[in-house]
Amino acid sequence: MAASLPLNHSFSHSIPTYTFSHNPYKYKCYYLHNISSLCKQGQIQAAFNLLTQMDLQNLLIRPQIYGDLLQGCAYERDFFTGQQIHSRIIKNGDFYTTNEYVEAKLLIFYAKCDRIEISNNLFVRLRMKNVFSWAAIIGLRCRMGFNEDALMGLCDMITTGTLADNFVVPNALKACAALQWIRFGRGVHGYAVKMDFDDCMFVSSSLVDMYGKCSTLDDARKLFDRMPHKNVVTWNSMIVGYVQNGFHQEAIQTFRDMRLEDVHHTQVTLSAFLSASANIGAIEEGEQGHAIAVIAGFELDNRLGSSILNLYCKVGFIEDAELVFSMMLEKDVVAWNLLISSYVQADQAQKALRLCLMMRLENIKFDSVTLASIFSACAKMKNIQLGKECHSYCIRNNLQSGADVACGILTMYANCDQIGKARKVFDSMINKDLMLWNVILTAYAERGLAGETLRFFYQMQLEGLPPNATSWNAVILGFIRNGQVTRAKEMFSEMQAARIPPNLVTLTTLISGLVSSGLENEALLIFQKMQEFEIRPDTESIICAISACADQLSLQQGRAIHGHIVRHGLWLQIPIANALRDMYVKCGYINQSRMISIKEPLTFGSDDLCLSPMGCVVEL
Repeated sequence: MAASLPLNHSFSHSIPTYTFSHNPYKYKCYYLHNISSLCKQGQIQAAFNLLTQMDLQNLLIRPQIYGDLLQGCAYERDFFTGQQIHSRIIKNGDFYTTNEYVEAKLLIFYAKCDRIEISNNLFVRLRMKNVFSWAAIIGLRCRMGFNEDALMGLCDMITTGTLADNFVVPNALKACAALQWIRFGRGVHGYAVKMDFDDCMFVSSSLVDMYGKCSTLDDARKLFDRMPHKNVVTWNSMIVGYVQNGFHQEAIQTFRDMRLEDVHHTQVTLSAFLSASANIGAIEEGEQGHAIAVIAGFELDNRLGSSILNLYCKVGFIEDAELVFSMMLEKDVVAWNLLISSYVQADQAQKALRLCLMMRLENIKFDSVTLASIFSACAKMKNIQLGKECHSYCIRNNLQSGADVACGILTMYANCDQIGKARKVFDSMINKDLMLWNVILTAYAERGLAGETLRFFYQMQLEGLPPNATSWNAVILGFIRNGQVTRAKEMFSEMQAARIPPNLVTLTTLISGLVSSGLENEALLIFQKMQEFEIRPDTESIICAISACADQLSLQQGRAIHGHIVRHGLWLQIPIANALRDMYVKCGYINQSRMISIKEPLTFGSDDLCLSPMGCVVEL
């Protein structure tokens, strides 16, 4: 009588032998059924042991069994076992190696295991290429970054008469997005509509993603709004598309809509939402996103943890950033760089350098972003010795040619009063971009070396790089630091004639230089130009303008500036309050000076209207 064997029996440790002498057909069906079942359950080794037992029993193995085993290996990415099965297929002869079903499964297996050379060789040798083999090779090319080859494969597939299905189309759209081939993407969209795939949620989500990554957000939104059913992938595609194109407010609103639709968010959703919040300084929304992540029980992996860390670093919440950093399960170089750069921006250079040391102890290599932060910290601390060591590290690891690193090296030497060494580094650079030229221009300008600054300014243009506002600012600063205010004003006029709009730095530099040279009235006129250029003054420019109001004639302008300060809540800043006190004292208004407080704003009576010399209220 035939022995029976439970279906859930494990073959991983031994290979028992069973005899079905009365019914060989039933015996073969038993093996076929169990191998197929074990493969679907992911128990590849147990299924392979059954195949071995079939060999021991000298049973004929059907191509379907090899196909099921290869499919199981593909699902589990079990490359080693799949190679063993492939070896048996070759050993058993042409009956199996030339079987179309086995050939297709071999291709799918190697493609799923990302073996592109083997897959390409198998694909070329295929006598019959069906939709599954095309899907495997196109999907592999997309995953490996061979996007053009993937799209050419799609064209070949359709040309040879094989219709792409709703698995091939999303891969093609992914390739279009990676290459920014919007016209090709529209063609794929048209094909999807023709084949009635646009109703497939998977295809529609891929279309939204493609249009978003190709910066055609209107088309992405139209598709998104027309979709009757949206899953979390669709919502994520729309939110990520907004963030990648700088529409952060729209990304936040879409996230709110997603919450109202009661769609369960993922870590991808929250990462994109937190990035949008960080980029526009939406602290409340960002904190809500962090709370949602905690309530959902998401682990702080590299992606989500870095998004929360980025939020707190950008808004200057250093202590919160430190706490998130300490709670992250794994920290890649991006996470380390975020906290290091936030320390540098917060003028905590010593902390930044200590964190760099910890980073090295964790065996994480510095990248160009890390090194740029280190050089910035060295520049602020004027730590020339550490700066030289980092420079040597860059040379040893061939990192000194990157734009950020090169600019960091120049700035470090310049701030450490080693302008000669900064010049040598600059001259050694083969490819000098506009950023690098501006750094060397600013380095000379800040030291009042106006002649050298101007020489570099003209040399840059001779080499084919037109100056931008930063370049002009450096030349203006150089003349002001050298006491040549008239030349600085001339350069400002030339800048306007060249149709380069001035920025806040331009006007603040001029105002400061004019005040220092006793030209207060001209400084106030430049301050008024901020309104003409639609530039909102910052703390430094306001203090410079207030310091220009030193007599009764300029007091009205000073009061106008005071009114702007009150309206925008800037009286809370101690430097501005002190500047206002000094202004009123210089103008002989001692009582009003005493009324200036950082707790309560000074209110003007009806006789104290904030008028400009032209007789109108100044609103900056």
